[in-house]
Amino acid sequence: MTDSEPENAEPGEREDSEPEESEAGDASPRERRFEIVATVLLALTALATAWSGYQASLWDGVQSSNYTQASAARTQASQKLTEANQFRLADLSVFENYIDATLDRDAQLADFYRQRFRDEFEPAFEAWTALDPLNNPDAPASPLAMPEYQLANDQEAEELTARAEAKFNEGEDANRYSDTFTATTLFFAAALFFAAISERFAYRRARAALLGMAAVGLVGGTILMLTQPVTTG
Repeated sequence: MTDSEPENAEPGEREDSEPEESEAGDASPRERRFEIVATVLLALTALATAWSGYQASLWDGVQSSNYTQASAARTQASQKLTEANQFRLADLSVFENYIDATLDRDAQLADFYRQRFRDEFEPAFEAWTALDPLNNPDAPASPLAMPEYQLANDQEAEELTARAEAKFNEGEDANRYSDTFTATTLFFAAALFFAAISERFAYRRARAALLGMAAVGLVGGTILMLTQPVTTG
């Protein structure tokens, strides 16, 4: 009998251990669910972080390109304005010499300067002459003050300046988009942190709370990310 008691006790010990195995079996699915949720959150957040970083980098490139184009356009506009002023001075000088020769009644010299009027100056001179400036006190002081006096370089300078402003504004927008995409990575970093640290806790409520905060960070960052325009560089 004595020898058989231990043998009889073994089934009892197995019976006592079966609930423990059952309890472990009940907890295992929950554990797996936590792990699945954490893995999904980590995977989605990693992808979202990579996409935000990629877009931030692209928008930085767009910003740099727009600023460069704006600077180049301003430089060209400045050059065109300088050329326009040079033409304006040349027209004024020839016109003054023409007037002096006319007042001195030197027809040959006046005709010499008259033939050297530039094409852009001609319409303004004709319109000014039609006003009879010698007898009309209301006439402008010179053809350069007439509306007909239009320099192509002035117009090009205005167009280049407008282009520079537009490119600069586009660069400012690109900078804002890049900053916003960078800001979304803060949300994703928080999501990664909470999802990763949840694996360190055995307390289910703590793990659930951490995973919930990770989900909030992922959703918040995703919403902010989706409100921004996408560029291909």
